[in-house]
Amino acid sequence: MIRQSYKDIVTPELLRGAIENNEYPGFLEDYHVLHCLLKIYQPETFLEVGTNMGTGTKIIKNALGHKGDVYSLDLPTELAHISLQHPISEGKGDLVGSKCNLPFTQLRGDSMTFDFSPFACDGFFIDGEHDFEHPFRESTEILKLSPKIVIWHDSDIPEVWRAIEMSVKFAGNYILHRIVDTRITYALRIDIANA
Repeated sequence: MIRQSYKDIVTPELLRGAIENNEYPGFLEDYHVLHCLLKIYQPETFLEVGTNMGTGTKIIKNALGHKGDVYSLDLPTELAHISLQHPISEGKGDLVGSKCNLPFTQLRGDSMTFDFSPFACDGFFIDGEHDFEHPFRESTEILKLSPKIVIWHDSDIPEVWRAIEMSVKFAGNYILHRIVDTRITYALRIDIANA
């Protein structure tokens, strides 16, 4: 694993045009890193796990620009009760993706059973449930698709970190990077990391 800091990723040039996220303490830096990673590695197709209100979705689409196809997955309304991270469970109503006014495709399904294979994207952002089971299953299935980059939020949570470490170890062809002064961790496919 490679340890990095915010200043190793974020530069004024890369940050130009970024959408700011101040919803919670630390989000500004976390989403700056996400924006800059997308600018550096330029995935053409991207899937986010955990849409919630769509602020992250908007940041992703903005960073990728017009050329990038963005998909975002969240639970359907009838399953909202099984997640603490769904807008309905947070008392906001069924407003999944409503803060993203940029073009993206909203997918609805349970990430524990969702078939990711039709969405073999260049990049993924995993930011759903903060337990072990969800990020482990999501990461394991996504890494089978051999994307350039997988980015995780909330990797400071021990269960999430364990899921990340185990899934990347099983995949075997990725180099893990932890941004130690944020909640962001990312994995680069070895050929991309060595390019």
